[in-house]
Amino acid sequence: MALNDISLTAGMRSNLVNLQDTVTLLNRTQGRLASGKKVNTALDNPISFFTAQAHMSRASSISALKDGMNESVQVIKAADSGIKGVSSLLEAARTLAQSAKQAASNYVKVSVGTISAGTVITIGGTAYTATAAGVTAASTEFNIGTDAASTASNLAALINTAAETTDMQANVTGSMITLSAKSATVALTSATATVSAGTGFTADTTVTAPRNDLAKQYNTVITQLDALSNTSGYKGTNLLQSNNLNVGFEGTTLTVQGFDASASGLGASLTATKTSGGASNLAWCLASDIDADLAKLETATNKLNTESAKLSSSLSIINIRQDFSTNMINTLTEGADKLTLADMNEEGANMLMLQTRQSLGTTSLSLASQAAQAVLRLF
Repeated sequence: MALNDISLTAGMRSNLVNLQDTVTLLNRTQGRLASGKKVNTALDNPISFFTAQAHMSRASSISALKDGMNESVQVIKAADSGIKGVSSLLEAARTLAQSAKQAASNYVKVSVGTISAGTVITIGGTAYTATAAGVTAASTEFNIGTDAASTASNLAALINTAAETTDMQANVTGSMITLSAKSATVALTSATATVSAGTGFTADTTVTAPRNDLAKQYNTVITQLDALSNTSGYKGTNLLQSNNLNVGFEGTTLTVQGFDASASGLGASLTATKTSGGASNLAWCLASDIDADLAKLETATNKLNTESAKLSSSLSIINIRQDFSTNMINTLTEGADKLTLADMNEEGANMLMLQTRQSLGTTSLSLASQAAQAVLRLF
């Protein structure tokens, strides 16, 4: 329909324009109330719209990075749990080693019975001949005592002074000689006297090993230490197996260095020391063996504490960045909202006012049309 097809009076056209403006404002206000925003598209306010969009885009990126931080915290927590477990196992191993120091040394026993003159006994590869009681013994001889106990005492003295067995300790209880190594240079069985003639002397080749029993328990603990460190990962990342963790922040990346928390990785092999002073399957024959392993445990504990402190430092950084990211997301969201959100109280008041104006405009338009209606009275 052409603009001039219908002629309206000036009053009617003025009221109609005002009513149309009111309807436009009503539609805009209804849209704001429905969406909660005063800027819904770039047409509403280009600067505010694109600025708010940039704020929300950055907030979304930071939120994604924050999710990665949360997962990184869980990786470090898993490693921390593993460290606590490894530390407890090291302490258990230390307790066993200290108990072994208080336990009797690994030993063999020799039972002495009746030995006749002329009996030859080999000690450390040297032959010693038994002589009658009261006879002065030469360097390669020993005296027979008046009974088995005194003979055992003479033999023990010989073993303790013989050049071949300076690293062997012989102790006497009645007619029983107990032999134990004092260093790693002599095997327990090397100083066990063997009878080549006569009777009455029995060498027990069974080694009694209270320290070795504790060493076996110790080795079991060390085995569990390796198993624990190998299972301290989270989502495929195990910081206790030398894996590294890259944590992304806005504009930078933090690399959390892992380390080897196995028995071998904590300095040196922590398996109980075996010495040549005993049979090949024995450990901790000597107190010096135990002291060496205690020193290794101390080294391992110190390394574990050092690496744990590094992880704690990294965790602190991540926690700080998490808090910063949360605050930054809130700041960006608040800024975007201030640019785009509508004041619902204001828009509600506007709606009431526009509805009133619409009613008044309709009434005014009706009044303006009465002048044109007067023409009908002529007919």
